[in-house]
Amino acid sequence: MSTENRDQNERTSLAWVRTGLGLAACALLAGRLALVQRTPWAVGAAVAAALLAFGVLGWSHDRYRRAARRMRERRSVDYAVPALLLTVAVVLVAVLALLLIVF
Repeated sequence: MSTENRDQNERTSLAWVRTGLGLAACALLAGRLALVQRTPWAVGAAVAAALLAFGVLGWSHDRYRRAARRMRERRSVDYAVPALLLTVAVVLVAVLALLLIVF
């Protein structure tokens, strides 16, 4: 595996970790909001964001190892579906959080 590919894989892995940490921060904020407002929607947003955060953080390391192995084998590294699913999930959590703030 070339240095350029390894660097690209590390940057992608770090981006997944940043996304997971951002979701963890959102989970903490939604949890605080749930304590203040005492609404089931706030609890749902906190739980959803926390589950997403743990999932992304856990998956990022596995994704890094699988991508590194595929690059060593000179095979395609195509993970568009998980990125699309994560994008949809983050947007749904963001909409839920926005609804909590507005209402």
